[in-house]
Amino acid sequence: MHRLIRSSLNASLFGLLVLAIGCGGGNKPATTSADSDAGSDGGDDTASADGKGDGGPGAEKKDECIGFDIANVEDLLLKSACEEPNTKPDSLTPIDLKGKLEVIVSASPMKVAPGGKSDLLVTFANKSKDPLILHFRIDPVARFDVEVWDQPTKKGPKRADLPTGAAPPPPKGMSQPGPSEVKSAKITIAANGSARARIPWEAVKMKWAPEKVRGTPSERGFPRTPAGPLPKGKYTVKVVTPLVGVSEGVDHEMSTPRVEIEIGG
Repeated sequence: MHRLIRSSLNASLFGLLVLAIGCGGGNKPATTSADSDAGSDGGDDTASADGKGDGGPGAEKKDECIGFDIANVEDLLLKSACEEPNTKPDSLTPIDLKGKLEVIVSASPMKVAPGGKSDLLVTFANKSKDPLILHFRIDPVARFDVEVWDQPTKKGPKRADLPTGAAPPPPKGMSQPGPSEVKSAKITIAANGSARARIPWEAVKMKWAPEKVRGTPSERGFPRTPAGPLPKGKYTVKVVTPLVGVSEGVDHEMSTPRVEIEIGG
């Protein structure tokens, strides 16, 4: 009798256990939509938790003024991020960058016809194994001015592109705009990197252009306009760059690189 009761009890318990398993009693709780969204990207939660992941509030901002191969330094210097607040170009202490910075200008082509065109390429090359910071004058842009000089004679070199005589007075009732605010901007060239500026040039003489006074800022001097081709010969073409804050000799070999160009037939 006892044996029969025990068997019946065991059968009842087994049936309840089977029923519980069939109803999902052993399953994990259902995943909510919020839990699903939180883990749907499969990313590392640790990276986003400290704010340094992509798009996080603490994500490191890329420095726009650093580069290894800067193709157009003029455009880079137009960025407000590269300006140096409360720093004037004349206040910078010149630094000796000999062996670290090389500035050269090349011409393509190096021989042009009178009145012909050539593209000048100024290259600021970082020859060191460390990042190199360079400072530039902007007013309000970085200006690269071209000067053409005759080959030296007994009287010394002479500007070949300037108009003859002194500048005339401006037309009555006309005056040049006041000078722009002078500021300083800086860029950083990565180790063994370079920055470049392209300047178009024409083998022409200039004449004074008083009719352009009203639209020419005073920092650019009295306005000039082309006045015919330069004569045949060999010339030294200098590019006066806005580079500041470097120690250099009387020839300004870093801020004013030069190249020899022949004007021929």
